[in-house]
Amino acid sequence: MGTQDAGSGRRLPRIVVRPGLAVSVAIVTALLGWLTLPVTVPNRTGSAYFSAGLLGALLLVGILVAADLARALAARRAGVDVHAIQLGAFGSRLVLGRPPVPGGGFRRGPDEMVWGVGASGVGAAEPYPAEPSGGATAPGPPAQQPGEPRSDGLDPRADAAIARAGLLTTLLLGAALTTLGVFAPGGTFALAARVGLWVGTFTLLITLVDLLPSPRTPGGRVLAAFVLRRGGDPRRAAAVVAQTGVIVGWVLLAAGVAACFLVGFVGLWAVLLGWMALASSRLEQARQRAGTALEGVFIRDVMAPPPPRLPSWQTVDAALAEVVRPGALVAPVFTVHEVDDALIGVALARALAAVPLDDRDLARVSRVTIPMSAVPTARPDEPLAVVAPRLAARPAAGFVLVLDEDQRDPAGGPRVVGVVGPLEIRRALETAPARGRAVVAGFSRPHHHPGR
Repeated sequence: MGTQDAGSGRRLPRIVVRPGLAVSVAIVTALLGWLTLPVTVPNRTGSAYFSAGLLGALLLVGILVAADLARALAARRAGVDVHAIQLGAFGSRLVLGRPPVPGGGFRRGPDEMVWGVGASGVGAAEPYPAEPSGGATAPGPPAQQPGEPRSDGLDPRADAAIARAGLLTTLLLGAALTTLGVFAPGGTFALAARVGLWVGTFTLLITLVDLLPSPRTPGGRVLAAFVLRRGGDPRRAAAVVAQTGVIVGWVLLAAGVAACFLVGFVGLWAVLLGWMALASSRLEQARQRAGTALEGVFIRDVMAPPPPRLPSWQTVDAALAEVVRPGALVAPVFTVHEVDDALIGVALARALAAVPLDDRDLARVSRVTIPMSAVPTARPDEPLAVVAPRLAARPAAGFVLVLDEDQRDPAGGPRVVGVVGPLEIRRALETAPARGRAVVAGFSRPHHHPGR
């Protein structure tokens, strides 16, 4: 149902429909056909209400598709490949081709990223997926310093152009449907007019929420591009968006609480929106502070020694007898290897200890092994600020395994040269003041001590 990107010679992007879309259509159909329309337009048949509710749901889907098609056109004008439009339970998302990394720097993940707006634009998908199972690809000197915006993301100006295209589309379609619903004649067209008014009003509300300037919303992307045009750098633009999101969040919270007392519980919607904007903005400010504190720190500077090795065919009982010594610290993680020394994953000490006592002499280490597909990896020369988010993307192991492609293990794969976990990241953050890094008002600058 659709086509691929323009580079393949077709005009429209491929449209992918997820099963969750049917759930959303059913909910909107029931909300309109059974709860809203019978009250606002009485004395109609059940089939008429059902048809009108289904029409409203399909109109919403059509508006989402139209908005993403407008974003796709803006993306192509900015030189970005458009791979697909995904329709799911929570709206639509635009799948874009990842721009090339200038200077041959690091690239994480597949050659796609998601420009997610969803139904509300709040909490949009982060366009920086985790790295593939083989770790970072395309080794070479990093194109940017740690703490700077990632070079594998969209240019902020192109990002804002995509956001403006979607906002303008939903604004025009919402205004058109609302106008038709208000001025349409009654009688036979009363039911259709009410559907148009409801869908148009809902679309305008979506546009209003999308305009809120908080991190990763269309309004925040437009604000970031505006700051850049006024001479700001990308880091300051991100800080301005986060700070504005905090202010907007508190204003919405206060307005929502006041509305609850003056108007009614409808004010809870403003409270919810304010809380979401405030939470995402605070999280972005914390991320900026952490990124600045880790600036200039590479994986090789903080990684712990490589973990001990365990054979996958060894029993858990034998493995614990080998690694547990009275009075000695037990390594929290072990690399697991096959007979040919091929690395297949990692095993956690707590997972080995959790095997029941009467089962340890039969269970193999492979039973509790976390496969490499679920283990985040990095190279020694990658910036820690870029690698740290991979722990959140793949939390099962709790560690980032450091692989050196310049060294080979007996099986011919990259050699494991260390691990990075929460302890190493916390130590790097704690030593930030000693390294001359200070955080000021949501963004940072080097702190120069006297005598330096």
